[in-house]
Amino acid sequence: MYARGSMKFLSLACVLVTGCAVDAQGTEPTAEAQQEIRAFSVNFTNVVETIGLELVPTDEARALVPEEFVLAGEADPVTPLTVRTAYADGISVNGGTATPGAVVQVGLVVVPPDGTGDVNSYTLWYYTDHALLAYKLIQAGFQAQYVPNLEVDVSLTDSDIYVRVPFPGSPRLVVEGSIAPSGAPPAPFVANWWVSTWHGPVKQSTTISSLLFGGADVALETNAANPLGALIGGSTAEFTVLDSFNQFPSAQTTVALAPF
Repeated sequence: MYARGSMKFLSLACVLVTGCAVDAQGTEPTAEAQQEIRAFSVNFTNVVETIGLELVPTDEARALVPEEFVLAGEADPVTPLTVRTAYADGISVNGGTATPGAVVQVGLVVVPPDGTGDVNSYTLWYYTDHALLAYKLIQAGFQAQYVPNLEVDVSLTDSDIYVRVPFPGSPRLVVEGSIAPSGAPPAPFVANWWVSTWHGPVKQSTTISSLLFGGADVALETNAANPLGALIGGSTAEFTVLDSFNQFPSAQTTVALAPF
């Protein structure tokens, strides 16, 4: 499978993001209006992903996460950083037309704020080449970045993967290495990604009914001088805690206000 971002949605994304900025300057909406504006759903089909966990200094991580969220390693000197890359044959927002797309997420693992999910992460950086998904996430309060030339190259035949977040993504990064699909039975899984907004916490919750957990040997590369490099303490992270390659036929995501 090979997927490469294109420029075809660039103009659309600029218009959408500009519209979001204009809306933010208007009169503050009611709570009901906020919920209506910000809540949305996404369906993903035929997805391949990598998940990597690496330990970073808790003191530095703590400075990046609002105090209402508790880091998984809050009482320890180090705490887990999550890096996820994913490519889907189809991404459908609010039941719309499904189009291919890629996502890269970087966050810090937190204690489940509302007691749900198999893993919960506070979102630090989110990149996608899907213009509508980026817009809806921005509208919901995530600092999502639309990166139309985001690259994903996955080969099950050669057992390797290459993912690159180039400019305009910031901080830029590369995830690459070998992958090993698993023959184990699929299992259900729920992943929650959080962000703090001026009107309360927002949760991106993804439910996967049949997740095939596989293995991987991938590494993250970035510039040691950028904020991500500063957090990992250099230019490379080897994902010493967890390194996996997963596949699933479908997933359902909801994004909404989630007070706890």
